[in-house]
Order: sequence, then C-alpha cells, then structure tokens
Amino acid sequence: MSSNDDAARRMREELEELEAARLRLSEAVMKGDEKALEEDERLELRIRELARRPMGVEGEDGRGGGAS
Repeated sequence: MSSNDDAARRMREELEELEAARLRLSEAVMKGDEKALEEDERLELRIRELARRPMGVEGEDGRGGGAS
C-alpha cells in the first residue's frame, strides 16, 4: 500500500469517526445543549477542513491537518 493510499484511508477513517461523534451528539444538539452545540460545531469544522484537502495529502501534523 502506498503512503498516499494509507493517508487516504486514515482520512476516511477520521471522517467516519467525526460523523459518528456528531450522530451521538445529535439528540443533545436538538435539545439545545450548549456544550453539545459547541462540540458539534468543532466536529463540523474539522470535517470541512478534511473535505477541502485532496485525498492522500498529509499536512505537517501527519493527519492531513497542515497549515492552511
């Protein structure tokens, strides 16, 4: 497996974990829980950040999260 394939796999896995976390928060978010809303926004921002990166491109932190 190439490093690009590995990076793309890690990115997909992180996206899946982020979406699962948002799903777990959904009931609290719908009820207006401030902490849940903040966490949901943080997760959404990370998802958007990952979505802007081409698959297989790693940033300085090794997670695809280099300087924008």
